[in-house]
Amino acid sequence: MDVDEKRRRAAAYSWYHTIDLGDGVTADGQYDHRGLLEHYGLPADLTGRSALDVGPAHGFFAFEIEARGADRVVTAELPRWSAHDGSESLRATFEKEGHDDRYEDYLHGALDFAIAARGSRVEQVHCNVYDLDPAVIGTFDLVFCASMLLHVTDPLRALYAIRGVCSDTAIIATTVDVPRLRRLGRVPRAHFVGQRDGQTFWEPNLACLRAWALAAGFARVETVSEFRLRSVDGTVDEPHATIRAHVR
Repeated sequence: MDVDEKRRRAAAYSWYHTIDLGDGVTADGQYDHRGLLEHYGLPADLTGRSALDVGPAHGFFAFEIEARGADRVVTAELPRWSAHDGSESLRATFEKEGHDDRYEDYLHGALDFAIAARGSRVEQVHCNVYDLDPAVIGTFDLVFCASMLLHVTDPLRALYAIRGVCSDTAIIATTVDVPRLRRLGRVPRAHFVGQRDGQTFWEPNLACLRAWALAAGFARVETVSEFRLRSVDGTVDEPHATIRAHVR
């Protein structure tokens, strides 16, 4: 596509990530992670490696992993908006209000377009994190998962599935409930924030995040960083942490 078409089509989507689409065209997202990459602990060189990005949103990290030389990059996103983890009431509301059609461009269309615009080789699968199956999608040297665990009702079950498709290292970043849980120090605790029709459930402290990964079957865990993730407009400003969980 030419530059004018790329710019026109980019403007038609609402973007979660700020993404370089090539040819001087940038998608302006709700979050700009370009200045935060050091906090996510991605290896500088991923040549010859395979990677899975779980909950990729609009692909910023999948594209970054590809740019670092990964031979194969796959994203795993929900098949439809009403497949979000949540109550029967929430899913019924999504279906009644036609969210599957209303949010199709946001859930799938923007990433489809970004892949095409960048000439990327990123592959996509559509499934729930709980349903990640090595017999279906294989295993990956690197599994990356950022800002997704807070949106599942059972983060440990999600990490079981992530461990099942990880052959080497998983990088997990999520909201950590620092103000309420910092005083507990190394005691693993999580703050439950779930509501009947909400889409956010658990905010662990760092000790709990590490404990979840070990309970999921990873052999060892290292802390990469603690930082704040702020939206571009400043309306969201949340403490985050990133860990690396190693199979061996």
